[in-house]
Amino acid sequence: MDACRARHNRSSRRAFANSRRILVAAAALAAALACAGAASATHLTTPPSASKPTVAWGFNDDWGWRKAEFHPRLADRQLRYAGHVMPDELSADRFHVQWATAEPRRGHFRWGRTDRVYAAMRQYAAHPIMVLYNAPWWARDPHARCHADADCAYPPRVKRLDEWRRFVRRATARYPDVRAIEVWNEPNLARFWAPRADPQRYARLLAAAHDAATAAGATAPVISGGLIPIEHGRRNMDPAEFLWRVYNVAGAAAFDGIGSHPYPRQAPYVDNMWVALDALRAVRAANDDASTPLWITEVGVSTHAPGGVGVDEQGGVLVDLYRSIEGHDVRSFVIHRFQVGAEGGYWNGTAVVGNHFAQKPAFCELGAAIGIPCEEYFSG
Repeated sequence: MDACRARHNRSSRRAFANSRRILVAAAALAAALACAGAASATHLTTPPSASKPTVAWGFNDDWGWRKAEFHPRLADRQLRYAGHVMPDELSADRFHVQWATAEPRRGHFRWGRTDRVYAAMRQYAAHPIMVLYNAPWWARDPHARCHADADCAYPPRVKRLDEWRRFVRRATARYPDVRAIEVWNEPNLARFWAPRADPQRYARLLAAAHDAATAAGATAPVISGGLIPIEHGRRNMDPAEFLWRVYNVAGAAAFDGIGSHPYPRQAPYVDNMWVALDALRAVRAANDDASTPLWITEVGVSTHAPGGVGVDEQGGVLVDLYRSIEGHDVRSFVIHRFQVGAEGGYWNGTAVVGNHFAQKPAFCELGAAIGIPCEEYFSG
């Protein structure tokens, strides 16, 4: 406890100058949760349930759905799995709509790719979570450069916010049957908000998207982009600090839910996932916004070393993570991912289906956890 207090005292001295009183209060709450461990303990004691789940869940698998268009066998396996394991009322696959793809030239929209993905998803996952992000080249800062070792997503320039609103209105009207509208992907990470995280700028974009979706008649909640646990640095920002600044600039009226990507990278996995969620809940509570729910729009555990679990452990950990949110203020549980994609390494290890349709043990364990035998959806 003394060590925790010492760490907390040091962190409090680094609180934001423009909102020092509120931030110190939040830091105190976060430190209390971390040091006492009380909040995480309550989640760990949630008894396993043999009943079917009540929280919407699915896969962050835009890559897999696009591949299904060209590989009928994969489509058959994936759709069968989705239809059995995710009944309509619980379907929450994550549907990616990139502005750069939809409007590669200003004023010229091309929806073909996202139309096909949306149609494939809705055969069995009738209510995906739609995530909108990545400005086209003509709308972004021409001097922005990507510092990551992979493709980056870029925010629009401030003077392009009207075009951003237009894109949000059109996407919302074109794809109305969604569970939620998520504004951006991991905006606290430089890779997805190149060249560096900017919560003030993101807050304005979030508020503009909320206004545009409302103007388009959207009934689905607008949620903030999923924040991923990462240490604060020159280009990335701690998720709780990022959320604080979004509240300070945009206020609670700019979003109806808080997106989170609480990947637990080491054991105890359930406990560590809730540490990430509780950090956001502390910020939310200190801003008098406790009724706004959390949405897990990505989470997973990898079977790739280092930092991964054994292939025979992956399914059990995913089931434990999912069961731990029952009865709490979490609206979705989106697993990254269904089938291996193009990333390689740790992130491909989070898949429950490998190359050539080879299922990992987690594939069947997820279905068995809610009472559906594996052979029902993977036979043939």
